[in-house]
Amino acid sequence: MADFKKGQLFLDKSAINIQGIKGKYFIAMSDAEDDDDLIICFVLNTERRMEKYHLNCNKNFQRFIIPPDTFSFIHEYTSIMLVKEVFYKFSEIFENNSLLLDMTNEILLRQIKNCIDWNYISPKAKNIILKSFKN
Repeated sequence: MADFKKGQLFLDKSAINIQGIKGKYFIAMSDAEDDDDLIICFVLNTERRMEKYHLNCNKNFQRFIIPPDTFSFIHEYTSIMLVKEVFYKFSEIFENNSLLLDMTNEILLRQIKNCIDWNYISPKAKNIILKSFKN
């Protein structure tokens, strides 16, 4: 398998939420090389309440807001929800038939990382993210 890089955006067609199985977009905040390596991700949601937020870091709301057309598949204001991380094994990305999409540029990726309130992230996820950004 090829390496998986932080900043990769993907669609997990079989993500599970309260309503059942529904495709969800994610951004990876860590690298992976081996099948059992953990990838720390955050979910992307369309933002309908822009009067509450501003573009970029909204740390007090645990969100990073990106404008429409930041990525080829984003056509509305979108929140990267930094309040709860999602763990994927590298092999799961491909087993779930996830669709790899765009790659985030390094500047935007670092802005997102700097927006994370580490009090809302598990120590394990924090360590993996910080290790990926040291490389």
